[in-house]
Amino acid sequence: WFASLLGSALYLALACQSTTAHMIGAVLLGIFWQQLAGVGHDLGHSGVSHNFYLDHWVGSVFGSALMGISTGWWKRSHNTHHVVCNSVENDPDIQHMPVMAITNEQLKNPYWSTYHSKWFVMDQVAKFFISYQHYIFIPLMMLARFNLYAQSWIMVLTPSFKMYNRVHEACALTFYFIWNIAVALAQNTWFESVAFVLLSHAVAGILHIQIVISHWSMETYHGNAYNNKDDEWYTMQIKTTMNVDCYEWLDWVHIGLQFQIEHHLFPTLPRHNLRIARRMVKEVCQKHNIPYHEPNFFQAVKETLQALQQTAHDARQGKIQTVPNRIMEAMNAFG
Repeated sequence: WFASLLGSALYLALACQSTTAHMIGAVLLGIFWQQLAGVGHDLGHSGVSHNFYLDHWVGSVFGSALMGISTGWWKRSHNTHHVVCNSVENDPDIQHMPVMAITNEQLKNPYWSTYHSKWFVMDQVAKFFISYQHYIFIPLMMLARFNLYAQSWIMVLTPSFKMYNRVHEACALTFYFIWNIAVALAQNTWFESVAFVLLSHAVAGILHIQIVISHWSMETYHGNAYNNKDDEWYTMQIKTTMNVDCYEWLDWVHIGLQFQIEHHLFPTLPRHNLRIARRMVKEVCQKHNIPYHEPNFFQAVKETLQALQQTAHDARQGKIQTVPNRIMEAMNAFG
């Protein structure tokens, strides 16, 4: 399946002369990236061989070479997300200011990101972008892959970040950009080369929509969870996560991301078992009166846009923030 997608994309892009064939090749390349992400996700959770070092090495070499995204960076970010899902201060997957904010809790006061080690504030730039975030959401998702490239190289080139297979990943990422740029430059004109790159990345953008709809309209919280029975592991993951309801024959389209509740409860469970786990989890939720949210894909996108729209409205009404100055606070004996 993966070979046919990549092979067809490269054949249409390189062996054919028509612009139409090239654009179809770009679409197939985007679908290839979206589909291969499912395997990369499984490898990142050691869900293929269940051997951490083997799955990590395969992801670092082949994943980086074909996807252009660092496995080391992805695991650093994604594993943090799993542990502190939808925590305002701790989850990097919801920390996108000044461009986007998923809850007005991110707008009320400056907050320190424990992942990025920096302050996030509601300044003039953030207020402008967030006020219109529900309009730019889809276009941003179509371009989100470029940000992942940047994050990957920052990770690889920053020695202070601990990671396995740094040299392997640097070589694999370099190889990715060589073949990707070569294919783009092989198009008939510069305009067509740019169109090929943008179209392939836009199609792959469906992956980013699939990822964020699982959490962005769900509950958020400050600080850490696991404080009492109301936010212990099981209930916290379900409160902050939704599934996407789909027919079983469409599971291949969603690459396992439609079962995010079960995935968050059992991260190393291979995705072909997630539908089975779903039945068990729903029984537990029904027994203990735990809300289990599972809209269809389009409803999930609608709920995400509504959440972004509400935060955008709050942003337009909000005040501009400034980063707390600890020296001034100490001098004035605040706190």
